[in-house]
Amino acid sequence: MFLGGLGLFMYGVHTTSAGLQKFAANRLKELLHSLTKKRLVAVIVGIVMTVAFQSSAATTVLVVEFVNAGMINLAQALGIVLGSAVGTSISIQLIAFRMLDVALGIIFIGFILFLLLKEDHWKHLGQAMIGFGIIFVGMANMSGATAPLTNIPEVYTHLAQLGKYPLLGILVGLLLTALLQSSTAVFAIMMSLAGQHLLTMDAIVPLVLGAHIGGTITTLISSLTAQKMDAKRTAIANTGYKVLGTILVYPFMVHYANLITWTTSDLHRQVANAHLIFALFMVIVFLPFNTLIAKGLVRALPERKRAASELRFKHIDESSLEIPAVALTQAFQEIWGTGQLILKDMIRVMPEVVSSKVSSNQIKGAYRQVHWYYQHIFGFLTDLSKRGLTTEQIEDNIKAQFILKEIHYIADSCLEITTIAEKLVREEREILFDRWNSVSELYQRVMENYSELLEALKNWDPDRAAQVIREHPEITRVQRSLQFAFLAEAPRLQQGPNLEKSEENSVYSEIDLLNLLYHIESHARNVAQVIMGLI
Repeated sequence: MFLGGLGLFMYGVHTTSAGLQKFAANRLKELLHSLTKKRLVAVIVGIVMTVAFQSSAATTVLVVEFVNAGMINLAQALGIVLGSAVGTSISIQLIAFRMLDVALGIIFIGFILFLLLKEDHWKHLGQAMIGFGIIFVGMANMSGATAPLTNIPEVYTHLAQLGKYPLLGILVGLLLTALLQSSTAVFAIMMSLAGQHLLTMDAIVPLVLGAHIGGTITTLISSLTAQKMDAKRTAIANTGYKVLGTILVYPFMVHYANLITWTTSDLHRQVANAHLIFALFMVIVFLPFNTLIAKGLVRALPERKRAASELRFKHIDESSLEIPAVALTQAFQEIWGTGQLILKDMIRVMPEVVSSKVSSNQIKGAYRQVHWYYQHIFGFLTDLSKRGLTTEQIEDNIKAQFILKEIHYIADSCLEITTIAEKLVREEREILFDRWNSVSELYQRVMENYSELLEALKNWDPDRAAQVIREHPEITRVQRSLQFAFLAEAPRLQQGPNLEKSEENSVYSEIDLLNLLYHIESHARNVAQVIMGLI
């Protein structure tokens, strides 16, 4: 009965988190795009997200996203980390209420919303309400299961040891929270035992301190493989705050227990208050020194120097899969960065490569990087598609995959142009400078339109995307005009059977260059249509 109640409780927490995250998905997406100067709002959002998601990993992802987007600095991010402990306390305060009858009513209302209403956001709200109600059903089962334990003196004796040996209590709280990966679930267990007078306040205090530390362990371990140094700094600071806070409180545990007992006579509420008071204590003690702590973390954990050939994501962090709205934002940023790489190291150097002024290895090297990003971003989006996404997030994921493929096609065209140029050089038939000048009008238009596309993609601007599409007919006219002119100059048309094969191939190679430039434009237009919602 106890394990079933714990399972219901944790399932309720998970369902509530998933429902609220889907319900707030659009608002979170807008927040990530608009929260440039509203730094105080970012702190509040960090606390609210902790209450909604019940996941320290999710909160850390959000904080790191704010830091990397330039919305907040590292010191402010550490403030959100401190606030997240308060956010967790709010959740624990809620579950301290004895409201099984009300919870059953909430489940019924949530069921009505989830089953009968067609709009997705109401269904997601209904899902969150069902999960919230199930939390209290699980709590009731755990409380009922622990009641018979009051008749077993050995149980009380063993639990009393946690009060006699505080270090043991801290260790038990730490390990139990790390094992369940939910400090809220651990506090639900503590409330069930305290409600049956099986836990004294002397045992509750060390368990609370250990649970605070244990709630950071999963995030700390996952940060070891994080690609962003700010994720490591934030996770280390999160654990450091809890450990230092525990060290400071440890000599005064008796006074701390008396303070908690003074706040309320309700045993469930005493457990919740123990968490809240410690969370507020950490905010008061550490928040004034966050700027100094942030500077110390930057010095102690500087950005790693990487080999020039080492490729890694600039925006995507695997842990962002916990929050699909953030993961999608990072994916689009990474796709835009890949598009910028193509513009800078492939398209812009194309004239020099074609005219043999620059080695073709530069474009080939850039293509290898683009292909790496293509494969890994696509894998990230595939993993994201397996998460519980809203309808709109599913559509955004599909759009991201489509745009990524189109950008990769553009890189393919650039590589093919390089291949043709190498072939002409090998056969000692370099394209003359005046010949490239005749192609340069098309090249210039294609490059400018592609640059405009990247600006539209960066800000998801339909107006700029429309400008890309408006340029397409004129670029088509220039391409066809040049193509007909090249065909007219073909020696095959002028000299008949006496034409040398190499000269004929040279002309058609130049026509291939035109077509490949036009392919770049066509794929850019496809991306613009996605931004405008036409595809």
